[in-house]
Amino acid sequence: MTLLKLKTISKKLWLWAKKFWWVIVVALLFLCACLIGALTRNGTLLAGVLDLMDAKKDQHDQEMETLMSIHETEVAEKNKRLREHLRRKAEIEEEFEKRGETLDRKKEAELKRLVDESYNDPEKLAKELAEAFGLK
Repeated sequence: MTLLKLKTISKKLWLWAKKFWWVIVVALLFLCACLIGALTRNGTLLAGVLDLMDAKKDQHDQEMETLMSIHETEVAEKNKRLREHLRRKAEIEEEFEKRGETLDRKKEAELKRLVDESYNDPEKLAKELAEAFGLK
């Protein structure tokens, strides 16, 4: 019974809104005018809101710049590791060809692991490569 009454009332309100739509528009315009008047009457409030928005935008821009620089650093480091890996792989393949051996997947995976772990320390990398692959 309550659902039926609610449905009837909503239909009557819809018919009234369709007939007097201009009243709703005028009321909304009046409400917007009141809000704008209240905000502009006290200029410090509006200025404070605008300053806060500018500060948040500047903070967001700084965070984006920081993230971009971190990303660029990571990409450069990744490319450096890849170049080092490819260079070491070519050296090892050349050394293996001299000895008449081949570089299989297991040895390639070991090479990649060694280069990734110690690419910052060339001496340590050279020592580990020599131990792992029997190089001079």
